[in-house]
Amino acid sequence: MNLNRQKIFLYILGALLLGAILVWSAVWQNGTAAIVGQLGENSELKVDFFDIGQGAAVFIEAPNHSRVLIDGGPGSQILNKLGRAMPFFDREIDVVILTHPDSDHLNGLIDVLKKYQVEEVVDPCLAEPQANYQEFLRLIEEKGINHLCAQAGQRIKLADDVTLDILFPFESLEGVSLKNTNDSSMVTKLSYGQNKILLTGDAEKKTEIQLINAQADLSAQILQVGHHGSKTSTSAEFIQAVRPQIAVIQVGKDNRYGHPHQEVLDRLKNIKIFRTDLDGDINFLCSLKSCERGQ
Repeated sequence: MNLNRQKIFLYILGALLLGAILVWSAVWQNGTAAIVGQLGENSELKVDFFDIGQGAAVFIEAPNHSRVLIDGGPGSQILNKLGRAMPFFDREIDVVILTHPDSDHLNGLIDVLKKYQVEEVVDPCLAEPQANYQEFLRLIEEKGINHLCAQAGQRIKLADDVTLDILFPFESLEGVSLKNTNDSSMVTKLSYGQNKILLTGDAEKKTEIQLINAQADLSAQILQVGHHGSKTSTSAEFIQAVRPQIAVIQVGKDNRYGHPHQEVLDRLKNIKIFRTDLDGDINFLCSLKSCERGQ
């Protein structure tokens, strides 16, 4: 009798265990499906203008999750920003762009190259002796990252309908030494459906006039204001050529340069302005037809 009871007990225990396994299997499968759904391809392009202090960093994620980071700001704060913009377990960035080798655009990228798996780096390839730029180049070589020297006409294809076109510099600056590195600043244009976003780095009026004279297609709904709103950039002629609806100024609060300069704000008076010193991170979610301010 005791033996029969023991058998019955074992049968019941086995049945309960099997039932628990089936229940948890269903839960796990549903959870996995939900995660895959969250990470799967969607139809929105994400563009984040990070509040990085007195510097610039722009993060782009295509609907297929291809990613581009343009500049990294002046320090390691970029790591916190990327940690919030990307899943915590994901450490892959397809393309890192350094618009020009000034520390407020470069320094954070050194931390990014150390912490993330980067497939390609694009920059003007100037002959610059600064220690931070040499460290940047050393990491590119050490990690075997593909390194491309920027030149107008090059296109970075993030997805079938998402492209980033390099408009400036017109010619390769590889090995060139410039007194004013802003004269090498890459200008790029992001396109997704009807949306155009013009990204200017620290390009100044000299570059703006060159682009206008070359009849480059500068029209864009969103403009990253050049050189943090300095009066050396964002000329009236350039604004007329771009005709933006929205202007984004990446600038540090109470910075010692007085950016953005009032005369630039005056030129932009009929355009919606967002500023990282006042608004924090400035995020856009773009469908094929329009871009809307995100949260």
